[in-house]
Amino acid sequence: MVIEVFGQPRYIRAKCECAFEREAQEEARRKEAERQERIQRVFDLAELGPRFSECTFAAWTARPGAERAFQTARAYAEEFDRRMKDGQGLLLFGRPGNGKTHLAAAIANYIMPEKTCVFRSVPALLKRLQQANKPGSKTDESELMQALRDADLLVLDDIGAEKWTDWTESTLYFIVDERYRWKRPIVVTTNCDLEELERRVHERTMDRLLEMCTLVENRATSYRRERAKKRLGRRQS
Repeated sequence: MVIEVFGQPRYIRAKCECAFEREAQEEARRKEAERQERIQRVFDLAELGPRFSECTFAAWTARPGAERAFQTARAYAEEFDRRMKDGQGLLLFGRPGNGKTHLAAAIANYIMPEKTCVFRSVPALLKRLQQANKPGSKTDESELMQALRDADLLVLDDIGAEKWTDWTESTLYFIVDERYRWKRPIVVTTNCDLEELERRVHERTMDRLLEMCTLVENRATSYRRERAKKRLGRRQS
């Protein structure tokens, strides 16, 4: 390619379009790797723990009342790329012990080979954020909040179980609102019905969740209680 510099022709080697495209792709991959590294530095991937790391859709035990919850959760995981684009989440509610956390963990385990996911129970997450404000903490609250905003999927398990304070209300609203503003999906589980959940998280947070999430009730009874009864029956026999 010839250009003129102070009236004199100069010859430079031009880049083809494929070179520009390749450089743009490499830059995008670099930024994505930095984003994932930043999230993993403050949240060790999902930190599901041994029990929930084994939760998959294949390991699910079918039970009456949980059919729609299972089908919806599995479809959500399989269609996650589309859900991520439109920022659509999932809110699973129902009795304690009926498999809601298993389904949320199964979604996380399904997408994690390719996507970043932060999985936390809400009480544990709020405690982590409080500790981040203390002297000597390895990560500060702003780093944690950025990771909660930027993860491809945020799973808030057992929302409504936290002790409620003004700080709890404002912090949880900020987390949900950031996901809402950036159109990033969120999966929520709760033992509360919808009316009780609104009383616990208050109107602002509930409004965001209702707009962001597909609502699914798991109507099955407690799997934990059923297993406990079976164990008790075997001992008595």
